[in-house]
Amino acid sequence: MMALLPALAWYLFIACLVYLSSIVLIFTSMWVVAVRENRLRGQEGRLEDYATLLSSPFTVPVSIVAPAYNEEVCVAAAVRSLVNLQYPEYEVIVVNDGSTDGTLARLRDEFQLEPTGTFYRKTLPSLDITQIYRSRREPRLVVVDKNNGGKADALNCGINLSRYRYVCCVDGDTVYESDALLKGMRLINHDPAMAIGVTSQISLHRHPEQATRVGNRMRVDRHLLMMFQMFDYLRAFVASRLAWSRGNYMLCAVGAFALWRRDVLVELGGFSKNFTCEDIEFTFRVHEHFRSTGKPYRVYSLAEPVGVTEGPDTIRALVSQRARWQRVITESVWHYRRMLLNRKYGTVGMIGMPYYVLAEVLAPVFQLLALISIPLAASAGLLRIEDVVRILLILAFGGALFTNLALLLQERSTRRFAARDLPYIILLGPFELLLYRPVIFYAQFKGAIDFLRRDRRWNKFQRNRRK
Repeated sequence: MMALLPALAWYLFIACLVYLSSIVLIFTSMWVVAVRENRLRGQEGRLEDYATLLSSPFTVPVSIVAPAYNEEVCVAAAVRSLVNLQYPEYEVIVVNDGSTDGTLARLRDEFQLEPTGTFYRKTLPSLDITQIYRSRREPRLVVVDKNNGGKADALNCGINLSRYRYVCCVDGDTVYESDALLKGMRLINHDPAMAIGVTSQISLHRHPEQATRVGNRMRVDRHLLMMFQMFDYLRAFVASRLAWSRGNYMLCAVGAFALWRRDVLVELGGFSKNFTCEDIEFTFRVHEHFRSTGKPYRVYSLAEPVGVTEGPDTIRALVSQRARWQRVITESVWHYRRMLLNRKYGTVGMIGMPYYVLAEVLAPVFQLLALISIPLAASAGLLRIEDVVRILLILAFGGALFTNLALLLQERSTRRFAARDLPYIILLGPFELLLYRPVIFYAQFKGAIDFLRRDRRWNKFQRNRRK
């Protein structure tokens, strides 16, 4: 038995090394593509005549749908940011999905709601509506009170009431930039026949309604969990998803900001309640439909953030959120596995799906193998403490390098963060490996186990305590 340990440790090491090298190669390739896409989007944004878009009668109107469940603390600030968007014609439909707190009362007091009945056309399946309200203060605002059916059901309900060709799905706990919709619809207005979807990135703060600015730049929330989550967002959105957008295999239009053409939403039956989360699965479904039918289309990702959302500030809440994300990624990949390495689905099948399998679905497996290989190698006398330290340092500073490259990419195009926060962001990067990645590994592993158990509960994290 002891003679097998060196061989087992060696093969585990080789497997983990090959996996890690593949991930590094993938991220490097995506970063190279993202640089080009970021430069292109930045140039387009600087040359865009936003004044004309704001005043033109040909600018496409939008219906904004904001589901809200137990969002009493943040919902007023979120809805206020939506009704104050800079855009020529749009409506805001807030769907109170059977909240058990004071969400509806807060909306009623803040926006002077008055009931108008319950009549609407039910195009997509959703649970019954209790009442529809209109605001005396904000003519654009409609608030729907309905029985609790989950976020997908609430979105379908809002789509049923929507009037316009494009629907922007947002969250009730996110405070949006005044030009968020203008920037998102810019890509669609240039090619409304081809562009069927646009998503973007979101910044994080424990209390989005309290986020502060220095001029046009945002101060970061220096809470450690917020900072490390922000690193995740930077790598995912600024590097990865810009590359996905460039290759038209954008496989996750995030629920916090996703523009979809309404006829596509209706044709595909709206959002599904059969998955843990609705956003990733629907994006997969869109690609599967258009690729299989051969219809030309594009799903884009913006280069700049469009709002600030509330992030979990405890390890328990973070694990709950990330385990849910791992479940829905695995569910979606498994459900649409027919696209994997299938040339019929183009870059989605040949690049997007393999990326998700390798970098997301299999991540907990190889992380576990790496943890097993360390004591095995030590027991076999193949690993010294100096080797462990050297490997950890390489991984820590390598991860920080990718984070800082993503930060550089964003700062070149949007100058998002306050100058005084930049040194803190850069110096904190190497500590992510030891202080944050173990929590994410546990969350991903838990999510994988939950998938195998067919657990599809939302497990919404408890809202952060306000000062």
